[in-house]
Amino acid sequence: MIDQRVEEEIIRQVASARSVAPRDVAVALVRKDEDWRKYLPRIRQVATVLHADGRLLFIRKKKSVPPAGLKGVFRLAAPEMWERPIE
Repeated sequence: MIDQRVEEEIIRQVASARSVAPRDVAVALVRKDEDWRKYLPRIRQVATVLHADGRLLFIRKKKSVPPAGLKGVFRLAAPEMWERPIE
């Protein structure tokens, strides 16, 4: 999977929703016979770069959080679609 394709899919999805689950991005990127779970680490890596560039937020418990050390369930959001500032 090409990183540019991952980046484009993340940006496409967060532009049209308040927030999205990384699972939704993975499912959109894989073929029907592939396991979407194996792509989650790469999606998180690309999302972390987008966060560092100020283009994406990591959301946990309705708050913007830094991706470093983040464990558990989180969502992705575009800064302009989310009302809370980056923490």
